[in-house]
Amino acid sequence: MAVPVERTPHEAVTPNRGGVWSVPAFRAVFGSQVTSALGGAISSVSVSWLVYHVTGSSLDIAYVGLAGVIPGIVLGLLAGVLADRYNRRRLMVACDLSRMAAMAGLAVFLAVVGFSLFLILAVMVVVFSFTAVFTPASQAILPRLVPTAALEGANGLLNASTQLAYLVGSAGGGLLVAFAGAVLGLGANAITFGLSAVLILQIGAQFGQPIAASTGTRPSFASQLSEGLRYMRDHRPILEVTVGFMPANFLFMMVAGFLVVYATSRFGADPAAYGYLLAALSAGGVVGALAVGRLHPRRVAGSLMGASVLLQGGVVGVLAFATKLPVSLVAATVGGLCLGLINTVYFATMQAIVPNEILARVLSIDSVGSFAAIPGGLLTGGLLAARYGITDVYWIAAVGLALNGLVMLSLPDVRRLGQNAGAPPTAPDSLPTRR
Repeated sequence: MAVPVERTPHEAVTPNRGGVWSVPAFRAVFGSQVTSALGGAISSVSVSWLVYHVTGSSLDIAYVGLAGVIPGIVLGLLAGVLADRYNRRRLMVACDLSRMAAMAGLAVFLAVVGFSLFLILAVMVVVFSFTAVFTPASQAILPRLVPTAALEGANGLLNASTQLAYLVGSAGGGLLVAFAGAVLGLGANAITFGLSAVLILQIGAQFGQPIAASTGTRPSFASQLSEGLRYMRDHRPILEVTVGFMPANFLFMMVAGFLVVYATSRFGADPAAYGYLLAALSAGGVVGALAVGRLHPRRVAGSLMGASVLLQGGVVGVLAFATKLPVSLVAATVGGLCLGLINTVYFATMQAIVPNEILARVLSIDSVGSFAAIPGGLLTGGLLAARYGITDVYWIAAVGLALNGLVMLSLPDVRRLGQNAGAPPTAPDSLPTRR
């Protein structure tokens, strides 16, 4: 398993008494992610509600989810190499501007011409294709901005603020759809992508340049991809976490992907109730992310993630049983807390133990592996919901998540993830591996 890699002074700015918030480049990344999350939450509520309100089909909701997932699977490996090969700052700006144009165009079309499921799905594919490139670049640039010791706090602050933005955006999006219509939400998302691009431009150009690109002749695209795949193969804890989360992602998408169906079947045709459930998930995510920054649990990262999956099984069981909105909101909040813990401790651990010059590739490979099961979860959930109802779908997911968590906790390599994350730095070429 890898250990932290030593950084030269230009790679990370040491925070002063204000912590990571005192680093200007970190504030730019923070602002970018918060504005994008706010607009994305409003857009998510708007698109899901618009499609389900017009078509009344849970399968169409599954198609919307697939449009958001498939680009990450298809382009994941390519995106990681691009983010390790070219200037990450420029890639992020280009992705933001492209997403802004796509969302603005969709909003105009829907307002002028009218509903088109095909166009909505096509634009979602375009937007999430650029997101697939933006995400590993943004994750890999963070260790260049703050030192290793501050990564848990930085990730906790970023994830908590992002979840808080989702909370506000989800609740606000539900109200916006109810009083002003869904198209306005898409326009708001386009504006936030533009603001994100402006903020990313505030990051110093030197922080966007991958380390490997400044050390000599750039290796071929294929050799860089092979290097990332070999790294995953040789580091068993990382590999087993990637594989271990595949069933969890499959099952959780049967839950989260059909939350609009759940809300409608339990609480009637009220977009605000759907927005409140999304907001509850985000609220729990805020608590979970901040907890990582406070508790610094990186040394028990694998065990924490396995336990969180187990707890998610219980949460989904409560959702399947609940008939009152307050109970469902509490369960959704706990589910969000688990997600906040998993995401924050995972990224903080990867950023600490994986060499920065290969970090984007490792994260992208993990994303492809982890999310490869999501399309199956969406399709399976849609078919089962149409045939048996959303309650049975949630019960199946509850049992499966609980079993998945128990299996992950039983794997020694998963439990080892993060145990030596605080070890003294070593050079990248001397990283120990376990075959």
